[in-house]
Amino acid sequence: ALSEWMEVEVKRNGSIYSIRFERGNTVRDLKTIGTTEESGTKVNFKPDKDIFDEVNYSYDTLKTRLREMAFLNRGITVILIDERSEEQEEFHYEGGIVSYVEYLNEEKDTVHSDPIYLQGSRGTTVAEIALQYNNGYSENIFSFVNNINTQEGGTHLSGFKTALTRSINDYGRRYNVIKENEDNLTGEDVREGLTCIISIKIREPQ
Repeated sequence: ALSEWMEVEVKRNGSIYSIRFERGNTVRDLKTIGTTEESGTKVNFKPDKDIFDEVNYSYDTLKTRLREMAFLNRGITVILIDERSEEQEEFHYEGGIVSYVEYLNEEKDTVHSDPIYLQGSRGTTVAEIALQYNNGYSENIFSFVNNINTQEGGTHLSGFKTALTRSINDYGRRYNVIKENEDNLTGEDVREGLTCIISIKIREPQ
């Protein structure tokens, strides 16, 4: 709907399929155009200048987003090529969101050398968390659902904050780090100097 034209080519189940749209309307129906042993999808499109004031792509914006996608999907390779300037970069991170945390903290003095990584699933929902403390004062938490940055937060973010505060206070009480006559640490206390990535993959997000 936002493209002057868009062509999609899909390699699946031994066949190559193609379809074309123009300004939201199908102008070439889905058809088989060949056979293949590969799988994957290729999308070519031209943004509609009748909708967008600016149709000149920002290399830096694309670089930031594609690097983010490579962090969030461990092991995939994303290649960005700008044919205007012949600038090219490749993003690949076997460490996934652990590498993301290390990247965000690379100019900071960290409290512990390796990020803490947690992963779990329930049904079709998968959750990953990577966190590491540095000696700064600000918190740096990014949360994602299906690779989309949830800047407004959500239950996944508020749940994490509550669980982190409770876990650290429980540990402090159990091992007498927090004395009986002392108050529990607040959420701001336990998130000071924290860098964290929360990534949720869910089939039907609300």
